[in-house]
Amino acid sequence: MKKAITIVDVARLAGVSRTTASDALNNNGRVSEPTRLMVERAASALGYRPNAAAQSLRTATKGAIGIHLPEVMTRIDYYLQIVYGALEEAARQQTNVTLITSQRLFGGHRPPVDGVILLDPLAHDTAATQLMDLDVPVVTLEPADGADQAGIVSADHEAGVRELLDHFVAQGASTPALLASPRSTNWGTRVQTAYRQWCRENGKRPLVAERTFGSDSATLAEAARELLSLDEGIDAVLCGPDGSALVVMDVLQDSGKQPGDDVQIAALVDNPALAYVDPPVTAIDLAPRPAGARCVELLLGILRGERAPDEVVPLEIEVQYRASTRD
Repeated sequence: MKKAITIVDVARLAGVSRTTASDALNNNGRVSEPTRLMVERAASALGYRPNAAAQSLRTATKGAIGIHLPEVMTRIDYYLQIVYGALEEAARQQTNVTLITSQRLFGGHRPPVDGVILLDPLAHDTAATQLMDLDVPVVTLEPADGADQAGIVSADHEAGVRELLDHFVAQGASTPALLASPRSTNWGTRVQTAYRQWCRENGKRPLVAERTFGSDSATLAEAARELLSLDEGIDAVLCGPDGSALVVMDVLQDSGKQPGDDVQIAALVDNPALAYVDPPVTAIDLAPRPAGARCVELLLGILRGERAPDEVVPLEIEVQYRASTRD
């Protein structure tokens, strides 16, 4: 499939900034006549055609972007924080946001949006597939199957997993286990792959218990007991599902073991509660609000013709070290 020509390509050929190229083609700003002609010639040479949705976004007062969040993820604080971050950035840029439900799509109603944000979509998510087929710009938080021409906001989750596992070992652990989210999202797949690869490289046997997204505390406790009942001498647990670290701590205490001393604990998804339990839990700050904001920034840039439709934006994440890993 031929890559669409964007304002970025025009600006590069004309030797000007994206903003100058956009202003020249839309009669905005203080652009000299020679510069305007140079940009117009570059646009003509490349066959550039302004995106209709971008023009609507610039000129209409009711343009909107859509955010799709599967229902199962609405119970997970991490994803809600992403939505809050997206809404804050959209408000700052005076852009309306439509939250898109599966029911709305399956009812045959095309959402009135100029572009769509998909938050780490689940594999085989029919709603996500339909949204990617709408012929509007798409941005995904983490790569998604079928979104080859989408913009992407993505973090280096593999590096985070490795950092925590190496930290376990540096703090005296020898047998780290993983309480995993399923491989039905890009994040879930990458976490499990990184853990198993680390185990292979370090001569460790992978010890994994997996539960579905949105599992309740009882289900996560069952998974924790499943791991800890293995006769493997587990002395560290990497917790994937949001909130699962607190459940693992309860299970350990019920069995007479002290979190942080007998078994180290670290979470792959930080949340405020983890800093205030005893002991406070080491966790990766996935920067959910900045992630939501980056998605909106990228999608609006694509709609305005200022960003490439398949641009990849890195998201910085950071491990917050706390007492649960004896730090």
